[in-house]
Amino acid sequence: MKKIIILLLFIPLVSFSQKKEKKNKKPEFNIEMFSSSEEIVPLRKTSTTVGKCCQVGKALSKISGGRTDVFLTQSELNKDGSYTIFFVSEFQVGFDTELTQFGVENPTSKISSFHLPNKEKFIRLLELMQSGYKNFKAGLDKRIMYADISEVLSGGKNEGDKLLLRFHNKQIVKYVAFQLFDKETGYKTSGVPIFSQFIGQLFGNTEIIDYDSDFEN
Repeated sequence: MKKIIILLLFIPLVSFSQKKEKKNKKPEFNIEMFSSSEEIVPLRKTSTTVGKCCQVGKALSKISGGRTDVFLTQSELNKDGSYTIFFVSEFQVGFDTELTQFGVENPTSKISSFHLPNKEKFIRLLELMQSGYKNFKAGLDKRIMYADISEVLSGGKNEGDKLLLRFHNKQIVKYVAFQLFDKETGYKTSGVPIFSQFIGQLFGNTEIIDYDSDFEN
């Protein structure tokens, strides 16, 4: 009788132990994992990245706790010899591998772009950004000035739109940004600051434009 009672007490303990073991055991899934999405779905991107600028956002994002990385502009050489300049008004950390990967209309990042028909216009854009930056003097008073550089859009897909450079000084720091006005709607898209030390990177070189004068004028 005593053995029967012990056996009856032992059975619930074994059952409880088995249930606990099943509960704690992590489910195993037979699923293949990849290190990048491109291994599963190839990008439709056909252009070659010429340059990226304004990675200073990496450092500035630390101040905001890593929430944003808003200083990013990218130039692309297309297969037909034309160029596309992508720029952003806000860009979340983790999405800066390739602007062209996400498309111009992607709502998760406010990406804009303008199209240049050939290398001649691409180089002309560089010249205009350089000369404008050198001519614009930063001072103690806040000052904003604009330059119409729509000429670089002639012959491209954005012909008829208005492309402006927005020069801005804040105390002793000056920078330039793109502003694009759509010819049909008049709607404006704006980029964030491009500082002199990053202009060259956008065009595939490391040239620093007028860097020291930021602190002299």
